[in-house]
Amino acid sequence: MIASLLAVLVTVPGTVWAVLVAQSQLQQADEAAVKEERAQASRVSGWASQDAHGKWLFHVMNRSPDPVAHVHLSFAPMIPDAKVSPVWAATVMSVPPCTDMTIKQGQLKYKLDDPLRRMPADSFLLVEATPPNGEKGWRSLDENRYWLLGDVGFTDRNGVDWVRKGGRLERGGMISSVVGHGVPGHVFGAPTYRTVGECGEGT
Repeated sequence: MIASLLAVLVTVPGTVWAVLVAQSQLQQADEAAVKEERAQASRVSGWASQDAHGKWLFHVMNRSPDPVAHVHLSFAPMIPDAKVSPVWAATVMSVPPCTDMTIKQGQLKYKLDDPLRRMPADSFLLVEATPPNGEKGWRSLDENRYWLLGDVGFTDRNGVDWVRKGGRLERGGMISSVVGHGVPGHVFGAPTYRTVGECGEGT
């Protein structure tokens, strides 16, 4: 009887230890799966900067070895006391691997007689080569003012949708731009593409 009791006392800690090890392994596996799922998306970012002349540049950088698709971004100038401000919400089909895609301030044009549309659900427009032939009334914002970059949405190589919201990465969901609503602007002319170094998920 004593021998049986001792055997039980020896077995119980071993069983508890095995359960704890199994739980730890499960947690590590879950963390690895989440890390793997976010591997590409975590290497995609967006921001605004200014060139040497004070003109604004809007970047989407893909530092992964695979392209990202269905890229949506929105941006707008800060115009104090403006009742109606132009806003831009553009779509590009993809951003290649190891690439910084840039849209320049000079590519942004708007028309005051465009119908107002709420941001962002129905205002994301494909980048176009030039304004329609013969169409007048397009304006530019050449003043050096502050700009806001909204959320950046994209689809990764596995078909999963992601959104960068103020730097934070979120899976799926809708883009909720910070630029509000106003006169929808258009982006004319192809974005520029620059190859970036230190690219790849092992770097």
